[in-house]
Amino acid sequence: MTAATKAATPASPPTLNRCLGPVAVTAQAVATVGLTLTAVINIPEAARSAGHATWICYAIALVAILLVAETLVLFRREPGSASGIAGYVEVGLGAAVGAVAAWALLLGYGGTMLACLVFFGSYINHLLSLLGGQPLPLIGYLVGGLGCLLLARRDVRFSTHTMLTTESISVVIVLVLCGLVLQHGGAPADLAALNPVGDTALQVRSGLMVAVLSFIGFESAATLGEESLHPERAVPRAIRLSVLIAGVLFLFWAVVLTEGLAWLPAAERSTLDPIALLADRLGQPGAGEWIRAGAFLCLFGSTLGSLNALGRVAFDLAEGGVLPRALAQVHPRFRTPANALVAATLPLLAIGAGLELRGFTVSQLFDQLGGFAVLAFLLVYGLVAVAALTSSLPGISQMRRQLVGGASLAAVAAVGLGFLWSVVGHQNTMLLIFGLLLLLGLALVARARPSLAS
Repeated sequence: MTAATKAATPASPPTLNRCLGPVAVTAQAVATVGLTLTAVINIPEAARSAGHATWICYAIALVAILLVAETLVLFRREPGSASGIAGYVEVGLGAAVGAVAAWALLLGYGGTMLACLVFFGSYINHLLSLLGGQPLPLIGYLVGGLGCLLLARRDVRFSTHTMLTTESISVVIVLVLCGLVLQHGGAPADLAALNPVGDTALQVRSGLMVAVLSFIGFESAATLGEESLHPERAVPRAIRLSVLIAGVLFLFWAVVLTEGLAWLPAAERSTLDPIALLADRLGQPGAGEWIRAGAFLCLFGSTLGSLNALGRVAFDLAEGGVLPRALAQVHPRFRTPANALVAATLPLLAIGAGLELRGFTVSQLFDQLGGFAVLAFLLVYGLVAVAALTSSLPGISQMRRQLVGGASLAAVAAVGLGFLWSVVGHQNTMLLIFGLLLLLGLALVARARPSLAS
């Protein structure tokens, strides 16, 4: 439910704390993307199938995401909403479709949060082993999840500043590693990474899905629309800036780190954190631990960013009657969607814990949950593009809407078809669960339709 819809309802004053400046809104987007996660996890994963064409995968993904970002910017004059870009869908396609989009965002942010959290738990267990302790199942996972929940329930400014700090430190650590790669490899190694001759379309397509996953989260800036001091400026700026920052870093890392990974034996490239092994080979002893520390900080920030967005989307769905209305209450002191954060987080933590106890590895969980999130976000990106094509937006010409929205819809459809082609037959269980949860959302929205229309 958009802020405009809420404003039409008497006795419904703003409840969330409108206190965030542009830096905090941008921090939300950048942290949820998780820049260092791409360097440590996604680029090695893409490089296993795409090789030196990894940078091409990221270039194609950047073009597609830039088109999506520009489509979101078309809605810059719409009132900010806790449902984020689902509010844009509501503007063009109505409250019911907007609520379906918000439900898909709930699934997407939930999958992203769990994917980050399982890796976060593994890094805590690694730290315990270095300190001579005995790693315990789920301890790191639960500590990370509950710690992020406590931060998210408090002042939103504190959590966004925490995300900005952790992300900045982790990015600097990875950039130092890139400097070591260039120092050891020199120009010939760098140029070799820019020569994808012989790479097949299949290699690029398989790496493209990981590249698209790397960008997911930039749109979460829109979930802080109700808490931003100037959402009409801060949200579009955060969306554009986060995509550009991520795109430049990802392309640079895809070239340099892919070349560095090629220097490792095949067995080491297939490990959980090959970038840390590369750092140990190129730097002083212990350099890999610095990379793990950077990834650890980034994972915490990304989990917190996903949780912030998750809670606000759940809050908006509760205000619309799709979820229990008790979740639409805010913390009396911090004015955050505390009930929605707790209600959305605790079941997810239980689901993730159950999957880990059943013996799923960190890599398996990350692949399944990451694929789940990609499906959800591609669905919402496509709905926003359709909304842009069907809406009359203030200050936006029809030609611009058609060009940007049409190009975005085509890009999202192409990526979506490619993604489905790559997972059908390999991740059928994930597809089935996503379909069932989407049907559940449709049923909840249908039940709440009278209150959504009022």
